[in-house]
Amino acid sequence: MNVIDHVRDMAAAGLHSNVRIMSSLLLTMSNNNPELFSPSQKYQLLVYHADAIFHDKEYRNAACKYNMALQQKKVLSKTSKVRPSTGGTASSIQSQSLPSEIEVKYKIAECYTILKLDKDAIAVLDGIPSRQRTPKINMMLANLYRKAGQERSAVTSYKEVLRQCPLALDAIIGLLSLSVKGAEVASMTMDVIQSIPNLDWLSAWIKAYAFIHAGDNHTWASWAT
Repeated sequence: MNVIDHVRDMAAAGLHSNVRIMSSLLLTMSNNNPELFSPSQKYQLLVYHADAIFHDKEYRNAACKYNMALQQKKVLSKTSKVRPSTGGTASSIQSQSLPSEIEVKYKIAECYTILKLDKDAIAVLDGIPSRQRTPKINMMLANLYRKAGQERSAVTSYKEVLRQCPLALDAIIGLLSLSVKGAEVASMTMDVIQSIPNLDWLSAWIKAYAFIHAGDNHTWASWAT
């Protein structure tokens, strides 16, 4: 194990204050001696350092460090293209062990959301290709879009959450609050409801929320068709 492995293990063990101190010292050493760590090791250090700062609720500082990590990831990507590794398997394993760039972007957006920088948060998440967006990314995007008045984009993101996680009830509430018909929302969960015992009550739950958000009796009639 090298020192980066030890920092990673401390982070996994939840020793955030220890990670913050150690990673800060190692990053200072790296700044004084750029050859000390490889680009991938420095990327890992920056992410673990940012995670520790995020845990301390210093969100502006954490966002700055996460952005530095993303810049380092770009350097790593360029280095990999210029000097492709001859050990393809080893290189692949190393790549899989690196902190996820998508997760780093999510953390940046989380920082911006807490700091009430919603436009910045949307910009970060919008930069993630649709096929790479996880349910939690789509959920955050949907909530941010709805708050910003971008209802069509919010509906699309909520539906994507339900496509991947059909029992995401907050996403269901989000769709109903945006005037999506209850019958349409229910159709996205029907297969799961019918396949799991004792879950039939969920249809009534969706109906009730649809009625609340529609505010008229026509909602009930639409379910009969």
